Amino acid sequence: MAVDLQFTLGERFRLRSARQVEFAIHLALLAAIVFVAFFPGSIARHDPFALVGQAFVPPGAEHWFGTDEIGRDLFSRIVYGLPISLFSAALAVAVGLGFGLLIGVLSGLRRGSALDRILGGVTEATIAIPSVLLALAIITTFGRGTLVAAVAIGIGEVPGFARLVRGSVIKVSALPFVEAARAGGARTPRIIVHHVLPAVFPPIIGYTALHFGVAMLAIGTISYIGFGEPPPSPEWGVLIATGQKYLAHAWWVAIIPGAVLSAVVILLGRIAYLLQGEK
Repeated sequence: MAVDLQFTLGERFRLRSARQVEFAIHLALLAAIVFVAFFPGSIARHDPFALVGQAFVPPGAEHWFGTDEIGRDLFSRIVYGLPISLFSAALAVAVGLGFGLLIGVLSGLRRGSALDRILGGVTEATIAIPSVLLALAIITTFGRGTLVAAVAIGIGEVPGFARLVRGSVIKVSALPFVEAARAGGARTPRIIVHHVLPAVFPPIIGYTALHFGVAMLAIGTISYIGFGEPPPSPEWGVLIATGQKYLAHAWWVAIIPGAVLSAVVILLGRIAYLLQGEK
């Protein structure tokens, strides 16, 4: 029995250590991506809009990802498209998290009240609409562009954040230390800031990392179908949409931007998985 217990504890320790190493590696990769987003010129050798050679040059030593249909360096265009995709997704997540946090906290603290029922009804009605479809409706009303697309995607993410926060607030509000704070005369704002929010942030962090990747995909989809950034923008959805016309003889023009987008989304999903502590 002692041997089995020791083996089990050893396995758990190795698993935990492996997960910590993996998380550190993924976090370092994410930090590198963020650095490149702020300083794209640090690794991009060409202007993303400049003609640097012949059209449809395959990937090689001179042009790592090849050139596009008019001779622009595809690697430089992907690098300069990173800030657009990353910062648009950040804005979308900020909108979803900000409003979702507000609605979730108010609804959770007023559980069963008229306010809770109203907010719950609005949330349930909104969550039934796919976020991309809702974003398209908003873009059609207010105009095209990455900024509008990001805000629209963020509005579509509000119900998910609100439901998560509401559930966490309800669970935390029933804990003894919160009840003790209420009994001690602490006011609601103080309870929220000092007791509720610190307890609900851990599940929110993992959810936020996951939906950061979802937002990048959604914004890329909006641009791909022509409602986001217009050409010749190096936004990744635009690159994929433009490059798909040449798949038969220049596969890299569409496949490489799609692969880069997929890799970043997978990285964010893995970080979310590790943050949530799943096995």
